[in-house]
Amino acid sequence: MLESLSFIPANLLNPIISSVSIIIGAILGGIFSWLINKSSTGRTIETQSKAEKANREYLNQNNALRLSQYATIIQLDICTTLFQSIRMLIEFDAENKTGVYPIPMNSNYAGAIVALAKEFSLKEMSYIYQLYGIIEKLNNDTKGYHYDEKHYLLIKEDYIMFIKKLYGDNFSYAFNFDIDIVTYENLYNNDIIKSGYKNVLIKLENITN
Repeated sequence: MLESLSFIPANLLNPIISSVSIIIGAILGGIFSWLINKSSTGRTIETQSKAEKANREYLNQNNALRLSQYATIIQLDICTTLFQSIRMLIEFDAENKTGVYPIPMNSNYAGAIVALAKEFSLKEMSYIYQLYGIIEKLNNDTKGYHYDEKHYLLIKEDYIMFIKKLYGDNFSYAFNFDIDIVTYENLYNNDIIKSGYKNVLIKLENITN
């Protein structure tokens, strides 16, 4: 190779060789840098992608957990009120006017209903709001119970109203439940409850699972 470059003056040969070496080095350096940067960028993109996926999964899990909690709030309020209504009317029929206990109601029920809006149709949302209208009245009336005839009759009517709202013409069949062993699920997953309310309560149960 040096012989083929013999036509080049000696004083220029070394600078040319140095220049060529520098150019080749620069080209190789650029190639290696590009390969390294490409690999690094690929790893960064992969890491970011994994992080974004993990974040989405976390948010989805958190969202599902929140929906489950909200559904539990509504389901518990409705089923507890139904259970207490049946139990209290049975005891009232036994001439026991002292066994009136406050009907519990989660103070965040309105937020829970709104949070579940995408899970229910407008009609189903209306069913839930109608029930809460009675639950809220029962909550207020039972807390203000003074063991007198006036309050006794008021609360009794509240209980009757709530059971009729759910069972309609099958109201009287509600008292066939053995209140000592009946489960909340038995109270709504049956053939005597109105189909609309049954579907809402079953949907709430599915969300909590």
